[in-house]
Amino acid sequence: MILGIMGGMGPAATCYLFNKIISLTPATKDQEHLHIIIDNNVEIPDRTAYILGLGENPITEMVKSILKLEIMGADYIAMPCNTAHYFYDEIAKYTKVKILNMIYETAKYLKENYTHKKYLLLATEGTYKSEIYKIIFQEFDLDIIYPDDTHKKILMNWIYDVKSSKFNVEPIEIQSLIDKYIEDRHISVILGCTELPLLAEEIGAPKEYIDPVFILAQRCVEIGKNSLLP
Repeated sequence: MILGIMGGMGPAATCYLFNKIISLTPATKDQEHLHIIIDNNVEIPDRTAYILGLGENPITEMVKSILKLEIMGADYIAMPCNTAHYFYDEIAKYTKVKILNMIYETAKYLKENYTHKKYLLLATEGTYKSEIYKIIFQEFDLDIIYPDDTHKKILMNWIYDVKSSKFNVEPIEIQSLIDKYIEDRHISVILGCTELPLLAEEIGAPKEYIDPVFILAQRCVEIGKNSLLP
């Protein structure tokens, strides 16, 4: 089984997924790791900008990546970008290769492994506006909570800083934002933009969170090792 990764959204997020897959693979030698093809297509336009009506449609470049991966022999494809899943149904039309839906995999994983019903989503403004998390989580009878508009802007600033390799956020700032929305222990936090787990790992906050890319990496390994597509 060959895994294709549609990367470039952004490059650090692509590396993050790749590294997680490597660390989660039960391998004792090179030959026991997954065969992975990565198309780090940095020409894909900003997904949030398009969803907000401020930028170019990324579909063309996304489809180019999908087709490249298919031609190179990918049996299944992963996208380490939450906001890109707004375009999932559209790009899936162009390929016979199975594209894993990270948001669906996250909802399924949480339904099977958590007792919580409510989840605070920290993400891009594009992800919020598209409501892709709310729509899929409703299928699993799970609720998504959004921060207010001010905090959405703050999150966007953090995300774009990470894309520029800037990690100038204090741990207390992230925890303080989260604390405003966590009423009790029955609300978990989803870092629903790939740059946010990168930020959390770099600065050491928050202490507990759900990482959709980690869940996606687990699923990639499971499929690759068992040679079974969903």
